[in-house]
Amino acid sequence: FATVAVPFEWMTLEGHDAAELIDIFLASNVVSCFLFTDIAARLGLKKVVTGAATMMAGGCLLRSGIPFVEPAIEVMPGYGWEVAGTILVGMAQPFFQCTPPLLSATWFGSSERALATATAINFNQVGIATAFIVGGLMANSPEGMHAYFDVLACVSIAAAAATALLFRDRPETPPSASAAAAAAELA
Repeated sequence: FATVAVPFEWMTLEGHDAAELIDIFLASNVVSCFLFTDIAARLGLKKVVTGAATMMAGGCLLRSGIPFVEPAIEVMPGYGWEVAGTILVGMAQPFFQCTPPLLSATWFGSSERALATATAINFNQVGIATAFIVGGLMANSPEGMHAYFDVLACVSIAAAAATALLFRDRPETPPSASAAAAAAELA
């Protein structure tokens, strides 16, 4: 979405309308939304979130190229890599957008679920706003665009690593009596 904040710079850098990339992102996002429930039911919360974080990092890396290599403009990946990275990012995002109800039901008691779900869902909007603001501030030149993608790649790689190391499928102690009963049935 940051490319929309600076369409002239994107056109100068890549020779394509920024709206094309948004269309590609949204199309892959919609496809992934339809697949989310089946994949989440089959793989479980940890694998889904960790897999999506890894896909997001991979997509950001494809869009960035090798982060913070100089001169930036000469190592910016071609448009095909931008498209491939955008598809991965678009496919990964629903696994963060659609996961909050499952996450809340697994990790929180019934009196806490609405707030936990609302908080998690609304942080998607915070991410979009951040992309517009930071992207608009950083990506005002080809070098700035590449630096912005470098920052995204590094942050997403760090987030994927933290998710793989720290995220658990469920809490050690069930958050409610019904969760405890459900866990006992599975054991």
